[in-house]
This record gives sequence, structure tokens and C-alpha cells, in this order.
Amino acid sequence: MSPVNVVWKGNCRSAQARTRLLNYLQRLARLSDSYLRPGDRPHLTVVGEGHRPPRANIELVDELCKGEILVSSDITEHPERLIARAREAGLPVRVAPDGDAYHIVLDEVRVQGIDFRLFDPRGLYPDNDRMSFVFIDCPEHHFLDGRLVKVTRDDDTTLFSCPSLQLQSYLEDWTDCLFSWIRFFLMGDLWWRRHEELHGYNDYRGVFEVVQTTRGSAVAEDATFEAVVSTFTQHAEHWRGEVQRTA
Repeated sequence: MSPVNVVWKGNCRSAQARTRLLNYLQRLARLSDSYLRPGDRPHLTVVGEGHRPPRANIELVDELCKGEILVSSDITEHPERLIARAREAGLPVRVAPDGDAYHIVLDEVRVQGIDFRLFDPRGLYPDNDRMSFVFIDCPEHHFLDGRLVKVTRDDDTTLFSCPSLQLQSYLEDWTDCLFSWIRFFLMGDLWWRRHEELHGYNDYRGVFEVVQTTRGSAVAEDATFEAVVSTFTQHAEHWRGEVQRTA
């Protein structure tokens, strides 16, 4: 089967909601890391110019970025509105090298969140197997504040772009479950595409509404996240066993 590209984007300006979300995601990241560590192959770290150490499986981000910072217009479903507001605010705007997006240029901004590697025992996409829930903290520019981004660096340039990862016959339905949970309980602006926009959300929303009605919002939030984590564990255990049997 061919790989599926999953993309997600959104805005969460509530610091309280972001904190709650990141606390939940840290639990998920630690679980994924617990599967990654036993199976990680030893690697040789090359020290010298042009070589960077391998990324940690979990990155907790709380950083004031400085220098040339490029914010891609692909972080929103409505890039034309984002660019218009940036120009109204007097921020420099450039056409991206590929011509498919625009870059808003900043010289300093804070980002906070988590970026973690998602366990796949097959290791099919080592360059595209991470989940980023890193948020721009920029109250002086409300159209950027709370935006969800992926952070990449190239020499002295930092790029904020739309998070994505590749999957193949593994965790595809589960990502719908996770993103639906986030959208329903904590981040109503979250958008994603897997085959189609908000794939699976209507079905999961119905389940969450029933649990919320019968058990209350706080209990429903925790209980349904436990189900999200349990489902991840089931997928991870199953596919780890499949890989071990065919090794």
C-alpha cells in the first residue's frame, strides 16, 4: 500500500488549554518513547562541521527564537488572510522558494510545545515520523499567536511550517481518533487531512458527546484520552509482534 500523508494545523490562543493538551501529549510521547528505546539501533554520532547529533525522541520546546524566522502561510487553511494581516501589521512577506507559499519574516518570537517521534516498528519514514504540537507565542501579533507549527532549522534560518507525517497501514485510523479528541475537548480550531478533511470526526464526536453527557466534561476528557492511549498501545503491540515474526 502507498503511504498516507497526514497534515494538521490550527490555532489555540488559550494558554490553559495548551497546557492541558501538552500534559496529555507528554504522556503519549513517553509511551511512544518506551517502545522506541528497546528497538533503537545503535548509531554513530559524527562530530564535526556539517554534522548534527540525532534528534531526541521527545523534544519539549520552550524557546525564544532569534535571527531570520520564516513563518509559512501553509500553517493555516486560509493563507491569503494570514498574509493580508501580516502586511497590514507591516511585517515583511516573501514568496517561498517553491512558489507554493509565502513566508512572513520575523526576527524574534517564542515557541512552546512538544515534538516527538511516533513509534513505528518498521521504521519506514525516519525523516517524517514525528508529531509536532508546537505553538507560536506572539501576543503582539494576534493572527500568529497560538498557531500550531513544525520548527525546522537550516543554518541561521528558522522555518515554521505546517506539521505532517507519513503513515502506511499503521495508526492511520488512530490519528483520526487522537485529532478528533483534541478538537472536541481542547482545540476546536484543529484541522487535519487524511484522505479528506477532518477524517472520522463526525463519528468520534458522537461518541465523545455521549460520554460527556453521561459522565461530565472533566471525566469524559480523561476517560476518552485513556481510550486513545489504549488504542495506540494495541496498535504498537500488534505491529511490533508482526515485525518480530517476519524478521
